[in-house]
Amino acid sequence: MPHREPLPRAWLAASIGAVLFFLLLVTGPALARAQPPAAELHVEAVRSPGWDDTAPPADGWTPVTLPDSWAGRWPGFDGVVWYRLTWEQPEQLREVGLLLHYLNMAGAVSLNGTPISRDESLVEPLTRAWNTPRYWLLAPPLLQSGTNTLQVRVSGLSAYQAGLGPVSLGTPAAMQAAFTYEHIVRRDLQVLGLAVSAAVSALFAALWLMRRRETAYGWFAVMDVLWLLFGYNQIATSPWPFASNHSWQALNTSLLLVFSASYVVFALRFCDRRMPRLELAALLVTLAGVLDLWLANGPGLPLHRAFWTLVGGLMTIAVNSASIVHAWRHPGSPMRLLAPFMAVSAVAGAHDLLVFTQVIDSNVYYTTISSYLLLLGMALTQAGRFVQSLKRIENFNTELIEEVNAAKAELAATLAQQHALELAHARIGERVNLASDLHDGLGGMLVGSIATLERKPENLSAPELLAMLKRLRDDLRLIIDATGRHDGARAFGELLAPLRHRTSQLLDANGIDCRWQVSNIEMLELPPSQSLDLLRFLQEALTNVLKHSASRRVDVAVTRTGNELQLSVRDDGCGFVVDGADKGGGAGLRSLRARARRLGADLQLHSRPGETQLALRLPLASTA
Repeated sequence: MPHREPLPRAWLAASIGAVLFFLLLVTGPALARAQPPAAELHVEAVRSPGWDDTAPPADGWTPVTLPDSWAGRWPGFDGVVWYRLTWEQPEQLREVGLLLHYLNMAGAVSLNGTPISRDESLVEPLTRAWNTPRYWLLAPPLLQSGTNTLQVRVSGLSAYQAGLGPVSLGTPAAMQAAFTYEHIVRRDLQVLGLAVSAAVSALFAALWLMRRRETAYGWFAVMDVLWLLFGYNQIATSPWPFASNHSWQALNTSLLLVFSASYVVFALRFCDRRMPRLELAALLVTLAGVLDLWLANGPGLPLHRAFWTLVGGLMTIAVNSASIVHAWRHPGSPMRLLAPFMAVSAVAGAHDLLVFTQVIDSNVYYTTISSYLLLLGMALTQAGRFVQSLKRIENFNTELIEEVNAAKAELAATLAQQHALELAHARIGERVNLASDLHDGLGGMLVGSIATLERKPENLSAPELLAMLKRLRDDLRLIIDATGRHDGARAFGELLAPLRHRTSQLLDANGIDCRWQVSNIEMLELPPSQSLDLLRFLQEALTNVLKHSASRRVDVAVTRTGNELQLSVRDDGCGFVVDGADKGGGAGLRSLRARARRLGADLQLHSRPGETQLALRLPLASTA
């Protein structure tokens, strides 16, 4: 057997309260009638030959006991029956409470020949007073010492349990308490139930409109509306808009059948199940019943109405019973919370069917009242779902916080790793830049010096060799100063002068005429890194001329035009094939392109035999 979770305490308490409430309603009438009577009543009844008779026949009176239904004594009789109740009142008169629990359907009451009550219509369409208790405080001069006679004229239809209910005499306080109870059960609770049904149907209709996929809510709203219309029978005092109670009862039974079919669909949807064949069968039975009720003619209608009332009631009881079994077999089903209330509804429905078939001698129906318990069960079920949703939200928040914390920790680790990689990349970048600077600067000077030694080593004097070494020292000092000092910008012209002097001497020593054109850079200040890249760019370009061009002349132009610095190196050498890709050419060209990208400058390279030109265009910041 599967494990069943313990039931919620609130639901258990509500279930126990619902059962106790129902038991109180069932046992209440017996307790009310258990009051000791003030006098013994002698009851007789006689049929009246016509609907309009104003006085009872003189003979034919038959002793009866209350409550009385004349269907067994006079089967099929529709009309008027007179009831005569007599009792002996002692000579010392005092006030007496008289309670008439009900009469079916309409009537008039007189005491000792004095009328004390009369319904509005005593012929069809009859006033529907069958569920209305009546209470009178009897005092002189209505009462008389000796024999008192209470005469009740009842107009009724045999198909609807026509007759007279219990009549009680007693102390005013006891009868008033019994009347209050009867009025609460027969009228007040019925009105309250209809009001609650209307409110609940509106609530669940709104829920369904907001959440269309919750079809059970929509069907429950339909059920409530149908039950509201069906339950109105308990308080209706007229068959309007119909001209007879037969048509009214046909409508009422049709509503019961449609309600039962809706109840079937609701129970299935509430359990998240669909059974098309069962739903179709319920629909066909309902359609057949409604058509039969409205096609049946006058005398045969009560029998048809009785049959289809049993069908609708049994269908409702079957739904309740099946739902209880489903809840027992499926602990996780939402029907489990609703099952106890459906059990009470099933018991109430069985009781009312027994009353309807006159197996139980009563006129009180509890199905309408038990519907409150079903509404209470739905309310508790919705509250339970709401609480579960809150718990899921709370758990989700907790899980979300844990996941966020884990993500934070992972992000922190990733950032730390990224920071370490950035530091490593920075070191590598510094090393690459240093290697590039060594290549472009010190390497170029070394190449030039080696070339000079190879051309005329015998003519190189000690001072010239010393000067060559000093130039190498100065270039190395430039690298150290640029990479080791960050004391602000310096005038670019001031940095360019030593490079211009050294490269000119180096090129002249190798037979290359180097001509410079410098303009408008006296006040130009650039960041050290930019200045170094520009100097290295020029140095690398001139080194390439020395190493590869075999030229006799090179022209260098450094000019500032507006917010742009232009560098140009042009020689008359042998030229080379220009490759547009960044990977083309040797290390010198790659270095030139890399420095241009780092500067954010535009590099143009043109070469042909007899002319090669490098042109760099560097946008300057407005503060440069």
